[in-house]
Amino acid sequence: MKPLVALVGRPNVGKSTLFNRITRSKSAITDSTPGVTRDRHIAPADWQGRKFMVMDTGGYCHDKDTISAAMLEQTLTAIHEADVILFLVDVRSGLTYLDLDMSKMLKKNFQNKPVYLAVNKVESRQLVFEGEEFRRTGFTEPWFISAREGTGVADLLDEVVASFPEESDEEKDDTITGLAIIGRPNVGKSSFVNALLGSNRHIVSSTPGTTRDAIDSRFRRNGKDFLLIDTAGLRKRTKIDRGIEFYSSLRTEKSIERCDVALLLIDAEQGLEKQDIKIVQMAVEKKKGVLILINKWDLIEKDSKTSKKYSDGIYDQIGNLSWIPVHFISALTKKNLYKAIDTAYEISRNRQRKISTSGLNRFLQDVLSEAPPSSKSGRELKIKYMTQIGAPYPVFAFFCNNPELVLSNYKRFLEKRLRQAFDFTGVPLSLRFKLK
Repeated sequence: MKPLVALVGRPNVGKSTLFNRITRSKSAITDSTPGVTRDRHIAPADWQGRKFMVMDTGGYCHDKDTISAAMLEQTLTAIHEADVILFLVDVRSGLTYLDLDMSKMLKKNFQNKPVYLAVNKVESRQLVFEGEEFRRTGFTEPWFISAREGTGVADLLDEVVASFPEESDEEKDDTITGLAIIGRPNVGKSSFVNALLGSNRHIVSSTPGTTRDAIDSRFRRNGKDFLLIDTAGLRKRTKIDRGIEFYSSLRTEKSIERCDVALLLIDAEQGLEKQDIKIVQMAVEKKKGVLILINKWDLIEKDSKTSKKYSDGIYDQIGNLSWIPVHFISALTKKNLYKAIDTAYEISRNRQRKISTSGLNRFLQDVLSEAPPSSKSGRELKIKYMTQIGAPYPVFAFFCNNPELVLSNYKRFLEKRLRQAFDFTGVPLSLRFKLK
């Protein structure tokens, strides 16, 4: 596994801003409201040719409400998991009792890990002098940085990367399957991830929208690496508040862009809704593999025909997307969870499937002899040959005398036959007709 760097500190000291700076992205939500980042948020980074993972955290605090307690638990878990710790403080707020408390905890319990004190928001020489008071934490070599402007971050990263152990062969292997866990709020996405990882990886609450960021987790099964991307639930646009919730929804769309396979979770009791269909269509438009998971199946009264009736109802609603497999799972009891991951892996393989040109043209000749194309105009349509175009997903080019003569129902027929001849379960196909 790549080295893991955890960004810790009390809320609103600039951890998410530094996270975005290091990962060269805007994947963590930044806002002046304390506590915006609730979960641990992991993303890849690269500095001086060395690849590693960066973990943002929700903040170290002692508030007694449920969410704050969960944030504290997640922060402590992050520190235990990390290889290197970046302890952030805010020079503009000055040294606080929470900073001192966290410094004592780090020095007492994590002496075997590199810990770097980063004094953030240092945008002037005067603030450097004011930042000297943070030596009272016991960390006598503070790093003065500005996560917003980037000042001092490069020097800090040079030191952090130098503390990593020598790169292993496993780190050099970048083969990993990205799975986006998507769906409406409160269908059990975080519970699904927690059940797979065997730990309380995400804050799980019955309050819809508890997960705001898209959260990445590494997972390994049968010698294969997976990146699980848990997301804030997509809601109807009319119900999205301005600000944080809007950007979380936008982030879900970006999570789909990042993945190889989108796993749509549906609450078995609620069933498939219009918003679910829109999510599926979004994944299909982005040419991602898709797997529908009916969660909380343990709560449904059922007999031997219940699952078939349920899946038939799903296919009636999604129409021509019946190539998407449907699995019934329970994040609570872990029923069929690993089967779902195995299916998702097979879908990712189908998405990368390459068919030889000779094999495709044998297929084409069989199809044309069985059902030659017709044209409304009466003009003869001749499809000469076909090939697969190099792309991250299956794209097939058909060369013919006049692409405009190809009827939509014949395109659907060709796609259906392609799926029958070759295994493209769970994968959208792109058919293009070109002039010979």
